[in-house]
Amino acid sequence: MKTTGFPSEWTLRRAIAFFAALGIGVATYIAIADSGGGSPVCIAGSHGCATVARSSYSHVAGINIAVFGIVGYALLLASAFFANDLARLGGFAVALGGFGYSVFLTYLEIFKIEAICQWCIASAVLMTILFLLNATRLIGYAGAEEGLHARERRA
Repeated sequence: MKTTGFPSEWTLRRAIAFFAALGIGVATYIAIADSGGGSPVCIAGSHGCATVARSSYSHVAGINIAVFGIVGYALLLASAFFANDLARLGGFAVALGGFGYSVFLTYLEIFKIEAICQWCIASAVLMTILFLLNATRLIGYAGAEEGLHARERRA
């Protein structure tokens, strides 16, 4: 079922899977760098990544926040494999939480830590894209399988 003005759900699900896989890669890189006692290498050569990685905000309950990112991105990837309302709503909820937390972390980087980690910003951008894709999917296709089941019952 295609809703007018929206990309097909098939297209949205593939885009969600693609960006979630990229997010898993970014978050995994940050977590691996931290597990080795270091920090992600900043591409532009600044020390922002090291400053952010050493901050008290980089861990929650002793766990690097990138690990939570990996879990969130994996859940988003999993939601892309299903075309039902539970997957749409679950993907939206995870993306909303990840987006909100990314906004909070970006605020901390700018105003509290006073350093920018390029990898963290990359993750925030990916989560923002995933939030928009999942919102579009939820708005455009919520209840889509109910219409399909009604047509099947009539046939």
